[in-house]
Amino acid sequence: MINSNSPLNIKLIKKCPVCASEYNQSQIQVLHESDYGLLTYATCRKCSSNLLTKFSSLPQGIVGNAILTDLKPQEVLDFAIGDDLDADQVLDMQTMIKNNQLINNFKEII
Repeated sequence: MINSNSPLNIKLIKKCPVCASEYNQSQIQVLHESDYGLLTYATCRKCSSNLLTKFSSLPQGIVGNAILTDLKPQEVLDFAIGDDLDADQVLDMQTMIKNNQLINNFKEII
């Protein structure tokens, strides 16, 4: 699961940002790997918080982003590998926000 020879070595993920407990490196899941980078998921064994990270290797070095999440690994993949939004969808969302329709549209979906 973890490739220690990878240029994007996930040993950069050391401590939980919530409780500062050290992560067990063997429990960090690589959810997706591509030419663009690495998407990982870790759950703290002490406080059970979930950390989603994205690492990319650039000519200037490694760039990483992390976010705490309540999503499960499969839910992350469902969103990460889904279709991209097109410009019309973004404009439709902006119109709904402007017209205070966004919450009503969410209620209809649910």
